[in-house]
Amino acid sequence: MKVISNTAISLDGRINTIEGTFTLLGSAVDHQKMQHIRRLADAVLVGGQTFRNWPYPSISDRPDDQGAIWNVVVSRSGDIPLLPEFVNEPRTRKLLLLERQPRPPSVPAEIEVEVYQGPLPHAPISWMMECLAERGVKNLLVEAGGELLSQFVAADALDELYVTLCPVLIGGKTTPGLVGGLGFSLLQMPRLTLLSSEVVGDEIFLHYRVNREAKTAKS
Repeated sequence: MKVISNTAISLDGRINTIEGTFTLLGSAVDHQKMQHIRRLADAVLVGGQTFRNWPYPSISDRPDDQGAIWNVVVSRSGDIPLLPEFVNEPRTRKLLLLERQPRPPSVPAEIEVEVYQGPLPHAPISWMMECLAERGVKNLLVEAGGELLSQFVAADALDELYVTLCPVLIGGKTTPGLVGGLGFSLLQMPRLTLLSSEVVGDEIFLHYRVNREAKTAKS
């Protein structure tokens, strides 16, 4: 399975402001490019907090013969809003990945649920990818926050990153960044290869590949 991520960040690497609510950092051009990236994906995966901030379907204008795109939400608590706009969207198939939580009674039958029963603190990325592979997903787009994205990076499961560098500064000691988690040491930090870059107005659109050969050479 190929895994890519797409994130708009500030010049200082932040993905959200101090309010912690849904924030659009990118321009209309960034939104257009996001739609293009979604066309390449069979599934879009987000974390519970990201979904709570924006509880709406991630749709794509991909060809009808490719089928509806999977909308995947990863949640520890299962406490997420399920609005009619999300549940009833015909262009998506829905999957809820839970950690040790039984299927909430409020989850409609239209939404598939998988429950991870293994050891915590969180469900492994390998388990998530197995759940998706069973449903025929070959190209996964991660639009999650820094904590969940860091798990994909730490599991060496991320293949490519699309990053929009936006002309804003956010700062703050607790505002989330592109990648969260515990961080990486000098020898462990992933190396990236720049595949393309484009300047449009005041934004810079970057496309990287995770360079696993460089990581192996240093380990």
